[in-house]
Amino acid sequence: MNDRPAAVMSRASFLAETDVLVATGEAIVADPDWERFRSWLIASDRLLERVWGRMDRYHLAWLNVGRDSAPPGSPLDAAGTRRFIAEVASGKLAVLRTMRTAVERQGWTLLSDDPDDTTSEEHR
Repeated sequence: MNDRPAAVMSRASFLAETDVLVATGEAIVADPDWERFRSWLIASDRLLERVWGRMDRYHLAWLNVGRDSAPPGSPLDAAGTRRFIAEVASGKLAVLRTMRTAVERQGWTLLSDDPDDTTSEEHR
């Protein structure tokens, strides 16, 4: 009997999707834009949750990313918003790069080594 959970996607697909997310994140850091940032966060969270589980399980440190010294609820001017987007995107990029490196070097139980694995389409 195989106790290993079913793969959610192939390792190659995870690496490719992560590469796209890293490139997009780098572009957002270079030129912060709120709508691109929001879409990117949703896409990156969706990929990481599918592979590792809910956000609170795969990186608790993420909860502190983007916390500013200003009191909660303080309005941000345009420059402050751009700084916030760049800071949060930089933190998320660090998470994506770390997880990509780990998968590339060691694999992950929920990723198959079959490049033609199509199970990822079933979990979208």
